[in-house]
Amino acid sequence: MITGVHHIGIIVSDREKAIEFYGDVLGGELLYTSEADPEDIAKQIGVEGASNKAAVIKVGNSILELVEYVNPKCKPKQMSPCDIRTLHLAFEVDDINETVERLQKKGIKFTAVPKFIDKGKMKGWVWVYFKDPDGCQLELVENRELKNPL
Repeated sequence: MITGVHHIGIIVSDREKAIEFYGDVLGGELLYTSEADPEDIAKQIGVEGASNKAAVIKVGNSILELVEYVNPKCKPKQMSPCDIRTLHLAFEVDDINETVERLQKKGIKFTAVPKFIDKGKMKGWVWVYFKDPDGCQLELVENRELKNPL
């Protein structure tokens, strides 16, 4: 039986750059780094000759696994937020305006200003999108009414 989400894996182009972003910029805690046994990882993911190195970071109460494939090298893809298989990761924050201001001072660019939802099922939410260094869509969410988790 599935009991919850254990971690979220994100394929990154550069593990060190991702550690800096998700750790230093977003405030996550680096738990550990690792390098997978090439034989095992190739078998597990079904890609012959695959090898990778990863970093595991705790952000709030969530765990992110940042994986850089050493072989085969990842191919950057230009994707739109509405493309199939595109995911976005939403971080819950206490104060969205303070968080946006803090991240802007660190060079983060947001796609728009935070949007307040004043009606419907998500009433009380305030949200805004931005991207990580590889273009992964990220979101900040403040739930001011705490009644509607989603």
